[in-house]
Amino acid sequence: MRQLDPQVAQERKRKVLQWAVHHHIRTSRPIASSNLAEEAGLDLSSATLRSILKELEDEGFLHQPHTSSGRVPTDRGYRFYVDYLQDVQRLAAQEKAQIESQYRNRMEELDLLLAQTSRLLSRVTHSTGLVLSPKMEKQTLKRLELIPLGPNQVLAIVVTNAGQVRHWPIRLSFAPSRERIQMLNRFLNEHVEGLSIREVQSTLSAQIEKAERELRELHGLARELLSELGGASAPEELYLEGATSLVERAEEIGDPRQLQSLMRVFEERQAIARMLHEEFERAAEDAVKGKGKSSRAVSVRIGAENLLPELKNLSLVTTVYTHKDQVVGVLGILGSRRMEYARMMSLVDYMGRMVSRTLEAWDPGSEEPNEGRKGR
Repeated sequence: MRQLDPQVAQERKRKVLQWAVHHHIRTSRPIASSNLAEEAGLDLSSATLRSILKELEDEGFLHQPHTSSGRVPTDRGYRFYVDYLQDVQRLAAQEKAQIESQYRNRMEELDLLLAQTSRLLSRVTHSTGLVLSPKMEKQTLKRLELIPLGPNQVLAIVVTNAGQVRHWPIRLSFAPSRERIQMLNRFLNEHVEGLSIREVQSTLSAQIEKAERELRELHGLARELLSELGGASAPEELYLEGATSLVERAEEIGDPRQLQSLMRVFEERQAIARMLHEEFERAAEDAVKGKGKSSRAVSVRIGAENLLPELKNLSLVTTVYTHKDQVVGVLGILGSRRMEYARMMSLVDYMGRMVSRTLEAWDPGSEEPNEGRKGR
């Protein structure tokens, strides 16, 4: 009997697995050898296909829920399919146009951009959209501004180079004149541009000590401003939209108790935020090591590959968004393991690039802070 070339056998097995996972994603039905023989167009006999399916099951790519039923992909089977798709991602023109139309109007603050992005991710993927807000203390500052609100109160405004804007009121024990506040504003902005909040806090205080006598009269105000900078965090650390889309697919999650645990995780958010922070730290570390290209890649965690046990029946697709080649945040979707991976990976990748381009094109310093911002 003629021995089949091992490379030919491996390629044949790869095509069977590729078609089997795609078929299950599209139809939700288990895969049987009869389906393969009739629909796959592989020109193989039913006996050969049964043998290949058994090998794939033995190797952990497929499993058979019931003895008399067909087979369904395992996490390893989905992983094979995702890896195969890395080089064949595509995005439907209609979806691309829908995304671009959402970004035609300039966003006033980064928070609005991120909230809109999470909603859009959820809408076009029918999954849960996730966007992790940049950490304020890791961004560099573009401007610090104090605006008088009354005799004993000022509004502090911080603008970062990534476009984040924070403002909060400071109540004073004295009533500085507008001239003195303007003097302090000029002094602050001579020393803060391009520094991180941590650098500003550690270096600016020493600069104030050396300043002229008139400025030292506002020393208390400056110190209070610096002490509060670290608390100028985003109102939302994690933007999450579309959790109900998973409820609508409860049968794919499994045990109802599992769905309840998942909803608790969504409500609390900290666990998911920590998980995305780990993705962020990994990508930022890669960028520092000179792996900028890999830091922009789409990451896919399937089932048990997720760090949270509540996500063991779901897949997480993420990428980073950047500002001036610096990784500043993470976005992605959380959905069924039976998602259309090619489409979802393309959507997430495109959204990451879209947010990055928006940040690059948006110069938050083109409008200086003024009293018109008080109502925000």
